[in-house]
This record gives sequence, structure tokens and C-alpha cells, in this order.
Amino acid sequence: MAGCDRVSVLPLEIKISLLSHLDFKDAVRTSALAHSWRHLWTLLPRLSLSSCSDPLGLDEDEIGDFYAFNIMWMERVVNLVSSLRGPILHFGLAFYYCPYRQSDPLLQHLLHLLLQKGGVVTLHLHNFNPRYRAVICLPFFHALKELGLSDCHLVLPTGFRRLDRLTELFLVDTQISSDDLIAAKGPLLINLSFPLMRHLQFCVDDSVEEIFVISAPCLEEAFIFHDKGVNFTSEKLARITLGLVTSIVMVSSLTLGFDALKDFSLVTLPFNFTFPRLRFLSFYLNIDTVDKRMYDAFAWLLRSIPFLEELEIE
Repeated sequence: MAGCDRVSVLPLEIKISLLSHLDFKDAVRTSALAHSWRHLWTLLPRLSLSSCSDPLGLDEDEIGDFYAFNIMWMERVVNLVSSLRGPILHFGLAFYYCPYRQSDPLLQHLLHLLLQKGGVVTLHLHNFNPRYRAVICLPFFHALKELGLSDCHLVLPTGFRRLDRLTELFLVDTQISSDDLIAAKGPLLINLSFPLMRHLQFCVDDSVEEIFVISAPCLEEAFIFHDKGVNFTSEKLARITLGLVTSIVMVSSLTLGFDALKDFSLVTLPFNFTFPRLRFLSFYLNIDTVDKRMYDAFAWLLRSIPFLEELEIE
């Protein structure tokens, strides 16, 4: 019929689905166009915010203090999340971490708010401040399938062993520790289990002694790289990297974002080790530094991959 508002009579779940395809600011503006849509933005299951592109009504020039602006911005994020009525399934936050200026309690309060609302499936936290890792005390999100952290220090709960539903992990310049390990006051030995993880992206640094993925039977793709660049390595870093690489034996595609032969030439390689499912391998090579140990490492690598179909060397 002419003049009939067919959009307003759509079922609630379809309206929310339509708004979910917009960024949050546009979704709020769209909700203001009709009375029946006025509060729909509070039911959105997806929220992604950045202190650079979403000032949330704040003017940094008027506030005058960069750190004060970021603290006030984080307070507004907490208030915004508190005002949302439905569960937030997908949450992303890009922020500037200000240590010793109330960042820690605000960030932790935000994570607990998300936990209380339930159902978090995707969680991405990106810290813009490269000088300090944001401390993340991760609550146990039972439904979490994708976790991405950048420039963070992830503190796992006492007794933590696994994220049962995690399928994708993205860690960049992120250190991992737990209450158990810190209490022991010894070298940090990271043992992680991800029963459903399909994609792993991990940045290796020398802040821990060993990193092992003790269970990831569904792992399909892995990208391992070093926090200090392609050409940086040391005996300790090589040992940590080898431990991680040889613990993901069920992977089918492996990309090493560093000079793998140089790394593996510095350590004792495990005898009779194999990747039974690996089909694709990619790594960097500095041809100016090839020596016999690197050749031996290359021979070991090829012997370890009996069913390799594609090899990419950059």
C-alpha cells in the first residue's frame, strides 16, 4: 500500500540485523529517525570503538590534557557498555593505555561488564601506547571464539588451562602469564590448550622461557613471527620459537615471519620430528648468511614435512 512504512513493521531481529551492518555511530543516528527504532541501538550485539576515530562527544583540544582525555574516553566507554541492554557478542576496543592513571581498574571493570552481559564471541583489544603493555586480567568468557590482543600483558586466572571454544587467536607484542606462574617466581612456562582453534597468530618474544600449545587438534593455519623483526634472533628466542613451532604438529599451513633457517641453526633440533598434515610452508631467508648449520636446518625442515605440497621462501 502507498504510504505504508514497511521498514518499521519488520521483526525486531531483522531491524537489529540491519543496524548491525553499520558502524556504531551511524547505528545510533539511524535509531533516532523513527520512534519505534529509538532504543534499538541498545540491543546491538556488536560494538567496536577507537579513541582516535570515536571521541564519544569529547574534544581533546578543549580538555587540553592528552592523558585526561583518554581516561575520560574510557569512562564513557564503560558508561556506554553499561547502557546497552542486550549481550555484546563482538567487542573491539582501540585505546591509549595510561598506566598509573586509572586505566587498569577501568579496563578491568569494562571486561567484567562484558562478562556479566554474557555471550562474548569475539574480543579484540588494541593498545595504542607502545611504551606500556596494557594489563588484561581476562575473565573466563565461556563462549569466546576469537581473541585478539595488541601491546597487552595478558594475566590468566589461577588454574587456567584452556579456552574451550577458541578458534582464532591473534597476539601481537603481548606477554602471557598467570597467577600460578607468577607466584612460583620462576621462569614463565606457557602451556596453552585450544581444542577448537583453527587459526593461530603469535608474536614470540623472550619474556618467557618456553611456549607450548599442548592441544590444538583442529589447527589449520599458523603465523609465527618475532617481536623485533624478521632478521632478529638469539639462541634463547630460537629455542622458544622451536618449542612453539614443534608443538603445533597438526597444522596444515605454516608461515614463519622470520629467518627460520638462521633461528633453527642455533638450537638442537628434535630427531625424527614430523608435521603429518603440513601442506604449505613459508619463511624468510637471508642468503648473505647461509652456512652449513643453516643447510642442516633446511634438510631437517624438509625431512619433517613428508607431505609438503607448496614451499614459499622470501
